[in-house]
Amino acid sequence: MQQEKLAKQNFLSILQKSLTLTQALEESALDQGDLCRFLIEDKTFQKQFDKIINLKLELALLESALKSKAAGILSFSLINRLPKKYNRAKKEEKVSPSAIMPTKIIYLEEDSLTENKNE
Repeated sequence: MQQEKLAKQNFLSILQKSLTLTQALEESALDQGDLCRFLIEDKTFQKQFDKIINLKLELALLESALKSKAAGILSFSLINRLPKKYNRAKKEEKVSPSAIMPTKIIYLEEDSLTENKNE
């Protein structure tokens, strides 16, 4: 158990510094299957892993957008990838089911539609 905890800490530490996930797995000597098991079984590990990966993606998106001078792509990507962090201005609107579903359906005869057009 203690050895597993050290393996997780070692991997996360290496992941922060590495360029790729594959590189982090190789440098930490962690098996891909063990990583998957850790992610499934340990929610704390999963949150730490996600935090590091999201930061890496965020930095990669930033770098890419700055190189291409495409702020729209950066904004769109960050809002969709990390909505809790970058979409603070937009509040989720709660829509009641009655607002979505029609409350009354009215059938008009074709003659009355024709009369209204002629008037």
